[in-house]
Amino acid sequence: MDDKPRGRLLNRCAGARLVATSAGILVFGWMGTACLHAQAQAPGQVQGQVQNGDVTVPLPAPGFQVRTLSAYGVYYSSSLPTNGGIPQGGSNLPSDFGFGGSAEIDWTRFTDRSTFSLTYTPSYTGFVRYSSLDALNHALSLNTTRHLAPRWNFGFSVTGSLSTFEESLFAPTTLATAASLPSSFQDLAAGLLQGQFANNPLLGSVLTSAPLAQSPLNTLLYGERMFSASVQSSLSYSYSPRLSLNFAVGGSRTQHLSDDQPLTTTNGALNLDATSGRASIGLSYSLSPLTQISASVASSRTVSPLYDLYNTTSLLSIGRTFAHRWILQAHGGAGVTNPVRETLGPIPVKPYPSGGGALTYKTTSNTFLVSYDRTVASSYGLGATTSSSANATWRFRMPGRSWWIDTSFGWQQLGESTILNTTGWRSTTGFNQAVGTHMAFRLEYAYLNYSGGLQGSPYNLSQSAVRFSVTWYPPANALR
Repeated sequence: MDDKPRGRLLNRCAGARLVATSAGILVFGWMGTACLHAQAQAPGQVQGQVQNGDVTVPLPAPGFQVRTLSAYGVYYSSSLPTNGGIPQGGSNLPSDFGFGGSAEIDWTRFTDRSTFSLTYTPSYTGFVRYSSLDALNHALSLNTTRHLAPRWNFGFSVTGSLSTFEESLFAPTTLATAASLPSSFQDLAAGLLQGQFANNPLLGSVLTSAPLAQSPLNTLLYGERMFSASVQSSLSYSYSPRLSLNFAVGGSRTQHLSDDQPLTTTNGALNLDATSGRASIGLSYSLSPLTQISASVASSRTVSPLYDLYNTTSLLSIGRTFAHRWILQAHGGAGVTNPVRETLGPIPVKPYPSGGGALTYKTTSNTFLVSYDRTVASSYGLGATTSSSANATWRFRMPGRSWWIDTSFGWQQLGESTILNTTGWRSTTGFNQAVGTHMAFRLEYAYLNYSGGLQGSPYNLSQSAVRFSVTWYPPANALR
């Protein structure tokens, strides 16, 4: 008797229960923030455009609207096994064709005292050869801020995603989304260095959202289909125009929805579910209009089937703008891990260096952002003592031209893990051509690679894909 249909039915039931529970949490959070926004809304306020330097930033019309509708076809040079993860021996399945579509739906409201942004993006991907991989994907982001008093500001954000490996190949990163928004150099400098988004609340809703796990290693660890959600709340106090104090708390959950396989199988995912909570306090000071310094202490707890760990990290940061084109940021410090439960081996309890930096270049035609971070431990609960990651994005569009190009790169490496030593990287490049003001074509190429060792078994997996998309922009969101 074939157990595959029964297994797929069990997976769908488990996934349905998880989605229902998560939806309840997200709806509850939405109701609370919606009530907060309703109290903050002042009557008679009209939204329009913000004139900012050499860029006029259009604010979206308030209320519910469909921002984009897309249809696409895609070619995969190879496919990972149906249940995802690392097959011991590292073999891929043959090539396949796919098709699908997506929509971006949002509800926004920006006023002088509050902001509210809710975005939901459903998408569907089907396959010609491996129809068992057909799936409906979901992504949701809610972000709201409120001026509680002249010196107090409150922020709340919830993000969630239920997606497949194939969909994640083309998912935009946070840096790529920020680069695609209309903004000036002053917008980016105020947001990245001071956390100020009064002139560009759309940019703020992206850069201050609760962070989701965005890494090339996600599918390696969580299989063909994964769920992730994150919530974050912040409170800031401005002692003076130059000095501010910030508090933040949050949590996240990431898990696979692929199958009920054990931890490691001949052809299965690593199947780790991770839950984490975090809290931080920070102090920032403007040395001058061009230079910002800050200090922060953050503590987190990550729980997985293998480990239960506390991590505490202290950092000093400095940021500065140069020549109205460049933004340079650097941070450094140390962190220590304190294990509560260790299943597969001890973790050293000693300080490890932590740090990184970011570089931003912004002109009328170019937007370039790159960042690097080395942190103590990781959010996966694998027993890694350090985690290093790098992300970069570049977008080029000349004023008055109907075409533009963009490219993104992401890399992550887990160091000194007791179970998995691995490196993953992903690259995506797209060429876009507008046809009129309501339609655009996009041709993009994505490549993903994993390499390393799993309990003494080396592997090297890669995947590449080409996708052609047609996107329609309703009149309210016409291309500019």
